[in-house]
Amino acid sequence: MITMLQYWLKYCKWMVSLCLLWLPLTATAQENTSDIEQLRKDMYRLFNKRDSLQQFIQVTNKLIELSKQTNNEDLLYRAWANQATILSYNGKRDQALETVKEMSEFARKNDSKYGLLLSTQTNAQLFSSLQMENEAEELFLRCISYKEQFLPNHNIAPAYLQLAKIYYNRKKKDKVLEMAEKTLQQPGLLPEQRVQALGYKCMAATIGGGDKEEFNRYYADLQRAIQETGASMNLSRRVDVYHADLNGDYEKMLELAQSMSSPLDRLFLTSEAYRRLGRWEEACNLVLKFKRYSDSINSVEVRNIALNHSLALDAARAENEAKDLKLKNQQLELEHITDELEQRRLEEEALNLSLDKQSIELRNREIELENAVVQRENDSLDRYNKDLQLSEWASKMEAQKQTEHAHHVFMTMLAIIAALVIASLAFILHRRNKHSKEIETAYGKLEDAYNRLEQTTAAKERIESELRIAREIQMGMVPHVFDAFPKELGIDLFASMTPAKEVGGDLYDFFLKDKKLYVCVGDVAGKGVPASMTMAVAVNLFRSVAKEGVTPVHIVSRINSTLSSDNESSIFVTMFIAEIDLETGRMDFCNAGHNPPLIVNNQLKPGDASRARYINMEPNAPVGLWPELDYVGESIDNIKGHTLLIYTDGLTEAENEEQQQHGEERLLHLMGKDQFVRAESTVNMILSDVASHVGNADQSDDLTILCLKIQ
Repeated sequence: MITMLQYWLKYCKWMVSLCLLWLPLTATAQENTSDIEQLRKDMYRLFNKRDSLQQFIQVTNKLIELSKQTNNEDLLYRAWANQATILSYNGKRDQALETVKEMSEFARKNDSKYGLLLSTQTNAQLFSSLQMENEAEELFLRCISYKEQFLPNHNIAPAYLQLAKIYYNRKKKDKVLEMAEKTLQQPGLLPEQRVQALGYKCMAATIGGGDKEEFNRYYADLQRAIQETGASMNLSRRVDVYHADLNGDYEKMLELAQSMSSPLDRLFLTSEAYRRLGRWEEACNLVLKFKRYSDSINSVEVRNIALNHSLALDAARAENEAKDLKLKNQQLELEHITDELEQRRLEEEALNLSLDKQSIELRNREIELENAVVQRENDSLDRYNKDLQLSEWASKMEAQKQTEHAHHVFMTMLAIIAALVIASLAFILHRRNKHSKEIETAYGKLEDAYNRLEQTTAAKERIESELRIAREIQMGMVPHVFDAFPKELGIDLFASMTPAKEVGGDLYDFFLKDKKLYVCVGDVAGKGVPASMTMAVAVNLFRSVAKEGVTPVHIVSRINSTLSSDNESSIFVTMFIAEIDLETGRMDFCNAGHNPPLIVNNQLKPGDASRARYINMEPNAPVGLWPELDYVGESIDNIKGHTLLIYTDGLTEAENEEQQQHGEERLLHLMGKDQFVRAESTVNMILSDVASHVGNADQSDDLTILCLKIQ
C-alpha cells in the first residue's frame, strides 16, 4: 500500500513538472507567432518608403531569423527577396547581390526548391535592373521551367511581367501581349499583378508608332481594374503618360512624367514631353542626364558580380536536380533488385512444390504395394512362391521407378539451371548492348561538341582578326604626321588617341587651307564597333565640309543635319571645331556639347593661378539628335603665345581601382605648372600622369588629346 502511494506521488510530481515546462514553451511559441506577424506588416509598410532603408533592413533581418527558428519557408525567402530588391532600388547593388547569394546558398543547403526558385527569380530581377536583358531573360525562362517541373501551383507572375518589360524594350509587341495574358492566368493573382499585366497590354499598343484605338481600349480595361482593386503601380503612371501623349495632351504628359518615382523613367519621359512641346534645349539636357545615369547603374564591376552570382545559382540548381536524379536512379535500382529476388523466390517455391508432389505420389504407390503383398499372403500360403516372385517383381519395378524418378528430377534441375544461365546471359548481353549504345551516343555528342568548339574558335579568331584590321583602318583615318607644317607658320601641334576597346568612338582631325588651320576633336556616345562607324562618318563629314571654307558653326550645322537623318539608334557626337587664322591669331569655334578646352597663357610664369583656365563658352547640343537645332558660334581675338588643349572626357573621367576620377582640377593644376617645351612633350606628360593615377584599373573610355601652340 505504501509502495503504491509512493508511485502515485512520483507520478503526480512528474506531471506537474511537465506542465510547468510546457507553459513557457507554449508562451514562447505564441510570442514568436505574434512577433512574426508584426514584423511582416512592418516589412510591407516600409517597402515603398525610400527614406526608411536602414529600418527596413533591421525589420527584414529579424524576420529572417524568426522564420528560420519557426521553419516558415515562405516568409523566410520572401523577406530575403524583398531585402535584395530594396537594396537594389537604393543603389546598393553589391549588397543586393550578396543577399541573393546568401539566400541561394541557404536554399541549396536545406534542399529547398521554393528557395532556389525565388532566389533565381530575384537574381533575374537584379539583372533586369542592370539592363542586362539577355541574362535576365534566360533566368526568367529557367524560373518558369523550374516552376512547372517542381512547383506547378506556385504564382510566378513577376517572371512573366519582367519578360513583358524585356520584350517591350525590344519592341516585340506579340511577345509582350503573350506574357501579359500568361500573367493573368496565374493562380492566386494579386491585384497589383493584374494592374501591371493590363498596363503592359497598353504599352504594347504603343509599339510601332502607336495604335490609338487599341491603346484606349486596353486603357479602359486598366482603369476598371484599378477602380475594382484599388491597386496602382508605377507602371500604371507610365501608361498615363503614354495616354496623354497619344491623345495630344502634352502639358499633362509633362506633368505626369515629372512625377514618376523611377529616375530613369522620369528623365526619359520628361525629355520626350519637352521634345513634343518643342523645348529642344531642355530635352537635350535630360537626354544627356539619362545616358549618364543609365551608364552609372550598369557598371562592369556590378555586371561581373551579378554573373558570378548567377553561375552560383545555376550550380546550386544543378546540384539539387542531380540529387533528385540520383535518388530516382537508386530507387529504380532497388525496385529492379526487388523484382529479381521475388522472381527467384517464386522459382524456388515452384521447385519445392514439384518435389513435394512427386514424394507424395511415391509414398502412395509404396503403400498400395505393401497392401497388395499383405493381401496376397493372407489369401493363400500356397501361393507363397508366386507371392515371393511377385514381391521380387515388385521390388524390381520399384527400383526401376526410383531410377526413372531420380533421372526425371535430375533432368528437371538441369533444365532449370540451363534456363537460369540462359536468362543471365541474355540479361548481360542486353545490358552490354545498351551500354554500348550509350557510349556510342555519348561519343557522338562529344564529337559534335568538339566540332562546334572548333567552329566557335575559328569564328572568334576571325572576329579578332577583323577587329585588328578595323583598328588599323580607324587609326589610319586620323593624321599621324604633326611636323609637316611650314616652319614660318609657327605651328606646334601633336595629338594622341587611345581606344578603350579594339575600336573606339573618339576622333580628331586637322588640316591647313589658305593659312587657316582647321581643327576638330569629337566623342561618339558609346564604344565599340557602332561608335567607330559613326566616328568614321563624322571625320569624313568634317573634312569634306570644312574644305569648302565655311565657318565652324556652319560646319557643325551641316554635320548635325546629316547625322540626324534616319538616326534610329539615337547615336550622338560631341564635337569641338575651330578655325584659326595663322596671321592674326583669331580663333573662330563652335562647341557641340563637348568638354570645354583648356587654354594656357605662356607669357605668365608656371604656377601662376591665372596662367591656365577653361574656355567659358556656349555648350550647344551634341550633333545627331535633331536636325532642327540652331548652333551658336564664338571666337577669341588672338591665341598666339597660348597653348590650346582639346580633349575628350576619357581624360578627366579616367578612374583608378577606387573609382576616383582624374578630374578637371588635376588637369588644370597640371597645365598651370607645365613649362611647354613641345606639344608632344605636353601630351606625353598628361598621358603619364593619367597612367600613374589609373594604376592597374582597366581603361573605361576612349582617351583623345590634341595640344596646339601658334608662335
